[in-house]
Amino acid sequence: MDSQPTDILAVFDLGTNTFNLLVRDEVGRVLRSEKIPVKLGAGGLRADEIAPDAEERAVEAMHQLKRWAQEAGATRAYAFATSAMRSTRNGQDVAARIERETSIPVNIIDGDQEAAFIAEGVAQAWPERSEVRLIMDIGGGSTEFILLDSQDVQFAASFSIGVTRLVERFAPSDPLSAKNRKEIQDHIQSTLEPLWEALSHLPCETIIGSSGSFDTLFNVTAQRRNHEELPVGTVQAEFDLSTTQETLDILVNSTKMERLLMPGMLEMRADTLHVSALQIQTVVKHLSIKSMLLSTFALKEGVWNSLQEPQCPWRASWL
Repeated sequence: MDSQPTDILAVFDLGTNTFNLLVRDEVGRVLRSEKIPVKLGAGGLRADEIAPDAEERAVEAMHQLKRWAQEAGATRAYAFATSAMRSTRNGQDVAARIERETSIPVNIIDGDQEAAFIAEGVAQAWPERSEVRLIMDIGGGSTEFILLDSQDVQFAASFSIGVTRLVERFAPSDPLSAKNRKEIQDHIQSTLEPLWEALSHLPCETIIGSSGSFDTLFNVTAQRRNHEELPVGTVQAEFDLSTTQETLDILVNSTKMERLLMPGMLEMRADTLHVSALQIQTVVKHLSIKSMLLSTFALKEGVWNSLQEPQCPWRASWL
């Protein structure tokens, strides 16, 4: 008797900086994982639009990711767009063009759904953690925070302080001037008032950085101590707190060229990792932090998990 065909899912995470692909089979084995730096928010977020050259990069990237998904044997495709497409006046038009040209419908999700997906992804990487912990996911357009106590979500929100959005808004010098640092920190500080209020009622000693900037921060910190970078396929790791805090200081005060030359630096992160570092520093100051963890799982892994539910509301296409 013939066995049933395997349903292989391709998840496309269309972020403000990076487009990601995850291909997994029905038991969760990763068949392919790719990322392409698209910089969808570059040159446009200040004007509340996706710039024409960024739109072209987005469409080209989706064609490439679709080819990779098909090579990996994917049978169904789900695409999810976040801050850049949901917040710009032409984001819906860009999503519609991607669907026309690739036949893959784009689900534009709100900040609450984005945070929920991230929480599900991180839970797969750190299922054993039950203490009060703050998940932080730094994107290009927005940053998501989820405060958990055991398995209960006590606070979850998406804030429009992604690193591309901050760079577009403040146009900082290279390196950041003292004025730049104060302006950006003051903006982050005031924007995150709801988070500070939540933390005042539920003190937190553990922060979990979700993928993206945190992956690169881990690798740069490891290289500074002559340690091994994050091995391929690793889903969780723990930061050395003292060395990481030193690395954050170095990043905040660095030039782009200095960042590009740092061992462990991913080239696509060099434009904004100093702003990510400034954002992490601002948050850590509000925590009596005892541990800082890394989850390489984030939104796309959370999406895959939700797709296993019988009632799935998301638009998909067959490949």
